[in-house]
Amino acid sequence: AVAKIIAKSGINFAASNLSRNSNWLPTESPYSYMGTNNLEITLNDSMGTKTVTSTGTNNNKSQLVEIKIKMANFSEYAYFSNIEDNIWWTGADSVFGPFHTNDHVQVQGHPYFAGPSTSHGGIVKFFTNEATDKPSIIGKYTPGITIDIPTDGITNLSSRASSGGYTFSGQAQVFVEFAGDSIKFKFNSADPYTTVLGTDLAPNGIIYVNNGNLRIQGTVKGKWSIGSNQSVYLDGDVVYSDIPDPMDKNDSSQDLLGILAKNNVIITDNIVNNSDINIHAAIYCEDGGFTAENYAVRPVSGSINLIGGITQEQRGIIGQFNVSGGINTVTSGFDKDYKYDSRLQRMVPPYFPSTNTFKIVSWLE
Repeated sequence: AVAKIIAKSGINFAASNLSRNSNWLPTESPYSYMGTNNLEITLNDSMGTKTVTSTGTNNNKSQLVEIKIKMANFSEYAYFSNIEDNIWWTGADSVFGPFHTNDHVQVQGHPYFAGPSTSHGGIVKFFTNEATDKPSIIGKYTPGITIDIPTDGITNLSSRASSGGYTFSGQAQVFVEFAGDSIKFKFNSADPYTTVLGTDLAPNGIIYVNNGNLRIQGTVKGKWSIGSNQSVYLDGDVVYSDIPDPMDKNDSSQDLLGILAKNNVIITDNIVNNSDINIHAAIYCEDGGFTAENYAVRPVSGSINLIGGITQEQRGIIGQFNVSGGINTVTSGFDKDYKYDSRLQRMVPPYFPSTNTFKIVSWLE
């Protein structure tokens, strides 16, 4: 029993060091804990998964404990924000999957959260009334937690694009359409597209626009991350060729997309987007948010049908609503129908930003 306590202490010691420095190594092993040189710690790193093995010894008896840990990723969230601003979750809203905000959770009319939910602040009710505003939360809710959005996620994407990916430079905007195995691009809306094989354009799956806006749509095949150090506009549906069952984390679809912007990811105000939009992607906005262009004056535009997740610095507005008699009515823009892609628990779009924290994948003793 004492040997096991020593071994578990070694695991905790290693995990604590790794949480502060992901490159930490047990260079002083063997360590002394409740004895002399009675704790051996080894660390192996393979494909981003670290295996920590701790062996405690006491009275000539040894006990081994082994854990596998992996860097957590923002793509694992169904919804993440740093600032909610004066935007409310309403009874027409639902989120399936992990939820976090570094702000308060502002609710009106019983919004629905299905998954583990965390926040820094607590729950604020529109009418301060349980009967009117209490949210439905399926799973554990924990306030008082803060997780910082990195400042270098887009910079890191740019670096990856320059080594095995593709960077568009010198253009005010770049139009990209996913077309199965191909990528189509142009620089003006009236121009014809240039079509190339996706793996020829960007073998590592990274497409990046430097100092220009990116406009995307189409059908995605394979694993991609696409982004800009300005904003990304969604000019139409962005969907997977093999659409997964969002509730099945073991779904066989191999299509996966990360959409990343330094500023905002914006649903374009155009005819095709004024009657629903389908988005299959993990979305990341480092300094801005996910929003709808002209949200206050565009027509009632149906639903945002998202399979994936959203990470944003500041929650963007996608529509407006009125409340009358306890009923929410959209007056401009979109309703939300956000479904978490459960595969994001095990799959990550190429080089999507991490939370700089580790999660335990397995524990063996």
